[in-house]
Amino acid sequence: MVTQTLLLGGAVLALFGAVRVLYEPRHISTGLVLLCALGLLALWAAVELGARWYPWGVILILVLPPVSLVLAGLGLLANGVIVTRREGLRISTAVAPVVGLALLALPFAAIWAVGAWPHAPIWATATAVIVTLLGLLLLAQLLAFTVYAILYAQLPYRSGADAVVVLGCGLVNGRVTPLLATRLDRALEVYREEVAAGAFPVLVVSGGVGRGKKVAEADAMGDYLEAAGIDPAMIIRERRSGNTEENLRFTAAELATRGFADDARITVVTSDFHVMRTAALTRRQGMDAQAVGARTARYFVPAAFLREFAAVIDSHRRVNLVAGGTLVAVVLGLAVYASCMPNGLEAVS
Repeated sequence: MVTQTLLLGGAVLALFGAVRVLYEPRHISTGLVLLCALGLLALWAAVELGARWYPWGVILILVLPPVSLVLAGLGLLANGVIVTRREGLRISTAVAPVVGLALLALPFAAIWAVGAWPHAPIWATATAVIVTLLGLLLLAQLLAFTVYAILYAQLPYRSGADAVVVLGCGLVNGRVTPLLATRLDRALEVYREEVAAGAFPVLVVSGGVGRGKKVAEADAMGDYLEAAGIDPAMIIRERRSGNTEENLRFTAAELATRGFADDARITVVTSDFHVMRTAALTRRQGMDAQAVGARTARYFVPAAFLREFAAVIDSHRRVNLVAGGTLVAVVLGLAVYASCMPNGLEAVS
């Protein structure tokens, strides 16, 4: 009965996730739906494996998750060393090794919480359980976001855009950076493919004047496209935005002033690590849009994805605060209850 329930639940969630991907793939939460489906199906397979190949199947099931976390943590630490050597030490390059250390610590915290209970002090055990559960909550969201971002990037391109929008990502000495150049080059590819297919979209370059800068990103980007042979009349320069949400909102306003309908079809070009969050923002703003990504240097992808994940967590902070607060409250409630019982934690075992 248990295995059938797990299989049915996983299949239903997988079907629901597939329908969302087909009809509206810009929901970030679809990643969590698919992750839950995968988790239920994995549990079903684990139960079957454990029953058929006991005890080796059980040992494999117990060992595989912590080993995977340790390997992922070591990989992020190694990536942090590579990124720091190439980009220098700053907050963005420190993200990957910090997360790597957290992944290394998570299985040990979980093992300590399980191994020490019920003999360790109640509050020490409660702290370990809280750290473990919050870590697992963030890890599940990170896996869902990363896997679904990769899946979204593989979806087929829908041609027929009325506008191709390129998002800025900063200038150096008033000039286009290598990262921004990859976005512009990808936009040129998309634009030329649209023209070859018989469409005549405009190219919108979006980016304002950064703090302490004198040149708007849109102007540097527009000059780059003109140098590549694009007719200046086909380029719209949006010079007010300072972040992704403003990129999209001010771009929509620029298009509206030029007579584009509210349901104009838009292709937004950004970096591959930025595609999922950009697509989600276009949905929230009611735009008929799709996002495509330009390739990022492979060594920088982990740090970039982690930075994007942090931005997604911040944009959904209320939900995360409620979920995390509920977990903490439940654990603390159990700890208080156990501390009031004569035998401490043994009373709830």
